[in-house]
Amino acid sequence: MYAMVVTRPDLAYVVGVVSRYMSNPGRKHWEVVKHILRYLRGTKDARLTFGSNNSTEVEGYTDSDYAGNTDNRKSTSGYVFTYGGGAISWRSKLQERTTLSTIEGEYIATSDATKEAVWIHRLSADFSAKRPLNHPAPTIYCDSQSAIHLIRNPVYHVKTKHIEVWFHHIR
Repeated sequence: MYAMVVTRPDLAYVVGVVSRYMSNPGRKHWEVVKHILRYLRGTKDARLTFGSNNSTEVEGYTDSDYAGNTDNRKSTSGYVFTYGGGAISWRSKLQERTTLSTIEGEYIATSDATKEAVWIHRLSADFSAKRPLNHPAPTIYCDSQSAIHLIRNPVYHVKTKHIEVWFHHIR
């Protein structure tokens, strides 16, 4: 968990999945943990770097699978935020509710990323002593055109009325 949280965003998904079985692990789970440790040993020279590009903007990327968990059919959300080409914040998490469509899964994933973007924006504005009010907001990229259209269109949708107000703050 330490390696995933502090330095290795590439482990976020697999560590999250194997952690679900900590209370009752089986032989298969132990094999996965050994595979993770072998992967860490083989990639010990890999590290997060900054300065690969001259961008001073924070960019976020979000994605979701649809009912990827075969145990309960919940989707997994993930996001990563970069600054100067390096990852500064990341997360992979099983969604709390079962979604009814890929649009809803992507919408919830983007909602989670938006909450993180707001926090990063406020934090970076605190660090920017020159122009805290003009500090650019992070850009979030989502790969679902349907979810993007739902986010941009504030009209009431009969087919999406079950999406709670909790997720509508991204508008």
